[in-house]
Amino acid sequence: MAEHEHKEEGGESHGGGGHGGGGHGGGGGHEEGHEGAPEWLISFADNVALLMGFFVILLAMNMAKVTQGGIGGEDKMGGSDSDAMMEFVISVREAFNNPIDIQSKNPEDQMVIRYILRRGTGDADQDSVAGPHPTVQSLLNGNVVNTTALIPFDDQSAAVPPDSRATLAAVAAKMKDQRWIIEIRGHVGPFEAMRNPIRARELAYQRAMTVATTLVESGVRWDTLRVVSCGDSQRVVPRAFGRDEDRANQRVEVIVTSDTAPEDPYARPPGSDPSKETAPAKPTASAPEDH
Repeated sequence: MAEHEHKEEGGESHGGGGHGGGGHGGGGGHEEGHEGAPEWLISFADNVALLMGFFVILLAMNMAKVTQGGIGGEDKMGGSDSDAMMEFVISVREAFNNPIDIQSKNPEDQMVIRYILRRGTGDADQDSVAGPHPTVQSLLNGNVVNTTALIPFDDQSAAVPPDSRATLAAVAAKMKDQRWIIEIRGHVGPFEAMRNPIRARELAYQRAMTVATTLVESGVRWDTLRVVSCGDSQRVVPRAFGRDEDRANQRVEVIVTSDTAPEDPYARPPGSDPSKETAPAKPTASAPEDH
């Protein structure tokens, strides 16, 4: 009996020890659960968060629609959703030190390169006259001082649009009293030319002459104007893939050059005395010949 009770006490003691051991084991597991995640995992999560924030900021900076590179801005052949996407691609490539190479032959880069070339005209450095086209889109430099105006034209038309007449009037008011040569360059688009260079030159010349005539009607002298037909040889959009893109080439550029207008050949030289000028000799009748 006493032995039985001793066994029970021993069992209870053993059970308590087991329970205590179990409790200790459980306590040890509980402490391991509070040790936290490894440091590399925290650093990785921080890097991911930083990268996500970088791309969100990059996207937000390029949400505004680009309106340069076309005629008339966003409402008239200007910026579009595709322009915003091109700007996003360019920004991402530059952010990762892999900018677009203009000389690249990679077919995947050609669309972006065409956009960069079309966008490269940029904004004018000088204040422009009133009008919807305050950008310089001349493709030549040379003796060019400033592209004063850019006049768009409708398909196959040589008539100055009504909304461009105010622009030409402002140009005439600004330039009518100066002696610099104003070059009027007429252009057509490839879709208008249809591989007919004669037709392209004729339409471009008609457009340039229409603009020149409008300037003369507003006070500009003919001797300060140089009318040039460029046909479709100087394109704002080098290779258009649609009619809307090609319309950007249908234009007339009014360009102020550094050339001075020639002197009037019939004007009296400065400082000359008209009273001392000799009148031309009158022709004398020749004597009849003897036969």
